[in-house]
Amino acid sequence: MIVDSNEKVVAVDWAFTTEDGALSNQWKLAEPYGDTPLAEVTEEKAVEWLSAQLPNTADELTAQITANKVQSEYDATLNAYTANSGEAPTKIEA
Repeated sequence: MIVDSNEKVVAVDWAFTTEDGALSNQWKLAEPYGDTPLAEVTEEKAVEWLSAQLPNTADELTAQITANKVQSEYDATLNAYTANSGEAPTKIEA
């Protein structure tokens, strides 16, 4: 969590994980959130605030992780070649 000088939570770091991967980021809350004293801000409370403001559903986050995995697997199949004048391209070996 990110807390301002008045001990109000202003942002929450989050991560969403599935068997295919994870997404994480920091969500800046719409305002320093609530009148809850910092000492009473539990993980459950921070997740409640995040859930109230984060615009993505679990299904959307899962779909993004799946799309990232598919893209990563595709990217792993790509090979670099160099163009040659008058000859076929040559594969660049790593």
